[in-house]
Amino acid sequence: MFKKMVFSALSVAVFSAVLTSPIQATSVGGQKEHSLVSARWSSDEEWIRKSAAVPPGWVVIREDLGSKLIKNTAGAPYGTELRVSKYSPVPAGWVVLRDEVAGRVIKYVIGATYRTEFNVTKFSPIPTGWVMSRENYDSKTIMNVVGAPYGTVLLVSKYSPVPPGWVYEGQTAAGMYIKNLNRY
Repeated sequence: MFKKMVFSALSVAVFSAVLTSPIQATSVGGQKEHSLVSARWSSDEEWIRKSAAVPPGWVVIREDLGSKLIKNTAGAPYGTELRVSKYSPVPAGWVVLRDEVAGRVIKYVIGATYRTEFNVTKFSPIPTGWVMSRENYDSKTIMNVVGAPYGTVLLVSKYSPVPPGWVYEGQTAAGMYIKNLNRY
């Protein structure tokens, strides 16, 4: 009887020491958090609670009753397209190509050459270094201006952002003129 009590007490002590070890707790919790932040482009997907915030750089692929499947977009190659949930965040450098009934299709545009254009949805974000060249009632055409020669003047939509290193030159009924002052 004494052996059983000592063995039980010893088991409980060892088991509780393992559960309360600060090294064990931080490495397990830190590893999970670290994998969400630093994962590289591949098939990195994680199921999280539906109420949990989506980390920056991740998109919602699918939603179920109490959870959502998220995918990492860090390190995606230029031109990658993903079908995401209707209310998924759109990471920096990605645009919304089209809205569909069950979701939307987004595309990674960083790495495009100068003057590359894409037709995107009306509410798609415009990445840094891109301008809105034309717009319709339900879409807009964006163009990459990174790499434009010094002094280039472009006519863009009057609601277009002016990229870093470009200046406003004037306005017409058709849009506004911007000039590149970047020396690449």
